[in-house]
Amino acid sequence: MNTKLHLMDLLLDAVCVVNEKGIFLSVDGACERIFGYKEHELIGRQMLDLVHEPERQRTIEAVGRLMQGHLQFNFQNRYVRKDGSLVHIMWSARWYPDQGIRVAVAREIAEHPNEESKTATAVPPTAAKRWQLSGAPPTLTPPGQQPIALSSQDYLVLQVLASGAGVVSRKRIVAALGQDYFEYDQRRMDSQMRRLRRKVEQSSGMKLPVATLRGVGYRFYDPVEVLL
Repeated sequence: MNTKLHLMDLLLDAVCVVNEKGIFLSVDGACERIFGYKEHELIGRQMLDLVHEPERQRTIEAVGRLMQGHLQFNFQNRYVRKDGSLVHIMWSARWYPDQGIRVAVAREIAEHPNEESKTATAVPPTAAKRWQLSGAPPTLTPPGQQPIALSSQDYLVLQVLASGAGVVSRKRIVAALGQDYFEYDQRRMDSQMRRLRRKVEQSSGMKLPVATLRGVGYRFYDPVEVLL
């Protein structure tokens, strides 16, 4: 008996290896149980083809962060099973540039999906599952968490980031603060962002979904709803 295969079959998680372009190279563990596809049906397929369409852009952004060298823990999205139903997945992944592969471990986290998520035409996640930014009073609410109080300046910075498409430049943020970009001490902005990240993590246990592009600016990498 092949002991390795026997043990892999007992895993609750799926172990997937894809190349730089997201093509499945190998699958092990609970892949068939989770996705409904046999191993030979997945090898050679593009990973993104299986992602529920409304969540593909968010998944692409997560892959981008991963390819920049950031470990990805507990990223959630939905995949379309072979039978057309949706499965809610939590991923942890790592990029190995020397081998040109991404290794990801996936676990199904919705064992008994409700009626709205049984077909691929199900509605996207509700606003309650998104980050919410409110100005009355200034708060940031992580998904499923209590609101976190913000200073007026913190709110203004996050509002500019949330309203921007893609990367928001430092110059645009400084202008929104009513300051002269060439006289503004850039270290103040870095300190403010570090303080914001620390506040969010201490209050909710979650990381503020803002990526820093050195010398360029910042961007939200998770959907944010701005409430009036």
